[in-house]
Amino acid sequence: GGEIALNVARAAAAMRPIAQHFGLSIEAAAMGVIRLADANMITALKLVSVRRGYDPRDFALVAFGGGGPMHAAALARELRVKKVIIPTQPAVFSAWGMLMTDLRRDYIRTLILRADRVKPQRFTDIYTEMEAQALSDMQAERVKEGRVRFARYADMRYAGQEHTVKVPVPGGAIADKQMSLIAARFHDLHEHTYTFRLPSAIELVNFHLIALGVVKKPSVPKISSRGTLKRALKGERKVNFDELGFRTSAVYERGLLPVGKPIKGPAVIEEPASVTVVFPGQALTVDEYGFLHIEEV
Repeated sequence: GGEIALNVARAAAAMRPIAQHFGLSIEAAAMGVIRLADANMITALKLVSVRRGYDPRDFALVAFGGGGPMHAAALARELRVKKVIIPTQPAVFSAWGMLMTDLRRDYIRTLILRADRVKPQRFTDIYTEMEAQALSDMQAERVKEGRVRFARYADMRYAGQEHTVKVPVPGGAIADKQMSLIAARFHDLHEHTYTFRLPSAIELVNFHLIALGVVKKPSVPKISSRGTLKRALKGERKVNFDELGFRTSAVYERGLLPVGKPIKGPAVIEEPASVTVVFPGQALTVDEYGFLHIEEV
C-alpha cells in the first residue's frame, strides 16, 4: 500500500551470494528461486489432482495467501487450468475460511466384514449408533439438533488388498438396493483412483461418520463498481516472465479496479498485502464480489 519502501539494491545484495555460487546473474538467480517455488507447488497440486485421477483442466485454481496470487497464473499455465480465482483480501483468506467453517467431529468404527455377507440392518445400526453419539456430543457443544448434518462413508477394499477407498454411503435405512449401490460406487471409485477394477470380493474396513454443526456465516458483500481502469492504473514496470522474457507491464491498484472490465496481460495488480501477476496471453476481470478471475485469451 505504499507504506513500506522497497529497496532493490538490498534485495540484489541478498541474492548476490546465491548468484555468485552458481555463476549466474542476480536476475537469473532470483528467477531460479521462483522456479523452485513454482515446481514445489505444482508437485503439491498434482498430488491432489492427477495422482488421484483428476484432470486439473476440469477445475478452477483458487489462489490465496500473501504470495499465492503472484504464482497462480504461472501454475495455471503449467497445469493448463482454465481459470484462476483470487478472492478479496487473499492474505487473510485462511482466517476467513475459519469463519465460514462448520464445527466437525469424525467417528470411525473399524470392523472388517465381507460386503456380500453383511446384513443391511447391521450396516444401518452401526451408523445409527454413531449418529446418536455424534448428536449427543454436538448438543454438549450447544449445537441445536436442527443444525447438525451427517455424512456417511465406508473405507472399502478388494479382499487381500492393503489400501482402501473411501466410498459415500446413503443416509437413512440401508436396504439391499443401497448395498448394491455402495458396491458399484466402490468399483467406480477404485477404477478412478487406481485405473482398474477386479471381480474379487469386497471388504468393509472402516465405518466413517462425519458430523457437522452448521454455524452462522458472514455474508460476502458486493463491491462498488464505480472504479475505472484509468484511475486504477499506477504506471508501468518491466517484469520477468521467465521463458517469455521481460515485458513492460501495466500496474494497477486492486481496490480501484472496475467490475467486468477486462485487463489483458502482462499486468500486475497490487494491494496492501499481496500482488497478482497476469501473464502475457491471459486476461483478468473483477466480479461483483471483488474476486479476480484470470483466464487464457
